[in-house]
Amino acid sequence: MFSKAEVQPSRERLVVDCKEGPESAADLRDPSCLAAVLGHLEGEFGIENVILSHYVERQYGPSAMEALRRIVEMAGLLSQLGTRPPAPNFPGLSRKQVAAKCAACPFNPRTLFDRLRSSLKRGFEEFHTAFSEATGELHRYREPGCKACVSATTNDLIYLFRSATDFGEATIRASPPTEVSR
Repeated sequence: MFSKAEVQPSRERLVVDCKEGPESAADLRDPSCLAAVLGHLEGEFGIENVILSHYVERQYGPSAMEALRRIVEMAGLLSQLGTRPPAPNFPGLSRKQVAAKCAACPFNPRTLFDRLRSSLKRGFEEFHTAFSEATGELHRYREPGCKACVSATTNDLIYLFRSATDFGEATIRASPPTEVSR
């Protein structure tokens, strides 16, 4: 579902075919829809509108696009953080044993940040949960040979937290509350 999409550069829009799923899924509030749209947007530039095409089309304009761009930027940051190689210190183990230990580690940068990236693309609620769980688990992790890697990952998570906070603050500034008369 949501795999068919067409970029219309002259109209600066992305049209996503949602007819394979139920009408209710053709909405950016749907996690699978959001993930698909973000996936389509990752490789595209100059998109100013997203249209979800079902029997009724939904068009998302400038404010939604600003939020989507920021989510794509955060996903890119998570991909970048995931490229850092682990920094193990296990002097008594062979390289092969160290590599196997790092590959199985839930805090291996590639594993951790790919998991966070995947949750981000399904929505902030899921990202928040995954981020909170990861920070709590990392705080309790006490493998002596992983100290340098855990420290670097902690710094990466602090940077990520600040980036997410900046995103939230920018979103709030971009969408001022409307006044309601009594």
